[in-house]
Amino acid sequence: MATQVYFHVGAPKTGTTFLQGVMRHNREALREQGVLYPGTTARDHLHASQVVREVTKHPLRPERSESWDRLVDELAAWPGVGIISHEFFGMATEEQARAALERLAPAEVHVVLTARDYVRQFAADWQESLKMGLDLTLDAFLRRADRNRLPRPWGWNAHDVVGTLERWSATLPPERVHLVTVPQPGAPRDLLLRRFCSVVQIDPDALDLGAAFSNQSLGVVQAELLRRLKPHLSTPLDDAPERHRWLRGYFAHEVLLAQSGDRFTLRPEQAAVLAERARSAIESIRSAGYDVVGDLEELAPAPLDPDLRHPSDVSDGEVLESALVAIERMLTDVRTLTLQRDRLRARASKRVAPRVRRRLGRALSRRGR
Repeated sequence: MATQVYFHVGAPKTGTTFLQGVMRHNREALREQGVLYPGTTARDHLHASQVVREVTKHPLRPERSESWDRLVDELAAWPGVGIISHEFFGMATEEQARAALERLAPAEVHVVLTARDYVRQFAADWQESLKMGLDLTLDAFLRRADRNRLPRPWGWNAHDVVGTLERWSATLPPERVHLVTVPQPGAPRDLLLRRFCSVVQIDPDALDLGAAFSNQSLGVVQAELLRRLKPHLSTPLDDAPERHRWLRGYFAHEVLLAQSGDRFTLRPEQAAVLAERARSAIESIRSAGYDVVGDLEELAPAPLDPDLRHPSDVSDGEVLESALVAIERMLTDVRTLTLQRDRLRARASKRVAPRVRRRLGRALSRRGR
C-alpha cells in the first residue's frame, strides 16, 4: 500500500477542475517524484466518489461501479505517495467517509479540503448549476441554499466547510486534516496550485501546466441567457450525460465563454448572511487545530464591488444581443462540420463506387455463364 494517501474531498468550485487537470496530465511527472495519481480517464475519481457515497438514483455500469476498487488496488501496489481527488467526495456521510478511509489502511491517510469565501462560492455555484440544467434565478438559488433545499451537488452539505471537515476528520488527528484556502482575486495564478502541492508532496516547478484548464466563469448576461434557455430544451437534451456534453461542454464553455462578459455580484443582504457564516466557520476551523495552508482570513468575503451588477439587472435587449452572437457562432460551427462531413462523404464515394461497379460486373458475368 502507498505509504501516504492524500484524499482531496472538495469543495466544488474551489479550483478542483484545475488541480485535477494538472495531476491528470502530469501523471508520469508525478510518478518520477514518487507520487501516484491513480486512474486512466478524467472521470475515474468522479465514479469512485459515487461508489463511496452509495449513489443509487442512476445505477452505475459495471466498469464505473468498480472504479473505487481499481483506485484502491492501484494505491495498494504503489510504494510511495498517492492522491485521490474529487469534489463530490465531500458530500459523503461520516459513516461513508470512515469506510473509505479504512479501505486505504495501512497507509497514513490525510484529508485535504480546498475552500473559498462563501460569496464567491455561491455565485460560482449558481452559474455552474445553470450549466447543468437548473433554471433558478440567483435569488431563488440562494433562498433554497439557505434552507438546504438544493439538489446535490448544490446543497449546503457540499459547501459547508466545517461540516465537511468534521465528517472526514472523525477518525484522524487534526494535523492530518489540511485546509487549503483559495486566494482572493489578484493573487498569482499558480498560488493555489503551489499551496496544494506543498501539502501533497509535489514539486510544482516540475509540472507542465499547458494542458490543464480551469472551469471558467460566464459573464452576467451570458449566465442569464443560459438560465432562460433551460425551459426550451427538448427531451434529448434533458438527459444528464447529453446535458453535460451539449449544454455545459459546448454551449456554455465553447459558445458563451467566448463572449467574455462582465462578472456579477450578490445583493448586499445576501452577502452579509454569507459573511456571517464565513466568520463562524473561520473560528470553528481555528479552534479545531487543522493544518491551514494559506490564510484563514481569505475565507472572509471581500466587500462587494459596486461596479458589478446582479443578474436580475440584465435587460431583455442584452440577452437578445448575446443570443444573436451565440447563434452566429453556432452557425459557423455547423457550417464547418457540414463541410467536413461532405468532404468525407465525397472521398468515401470515390473509394466505394469503383468497388461496387467491379462487384456488380462480376455478378452479372457469373449470371451470364
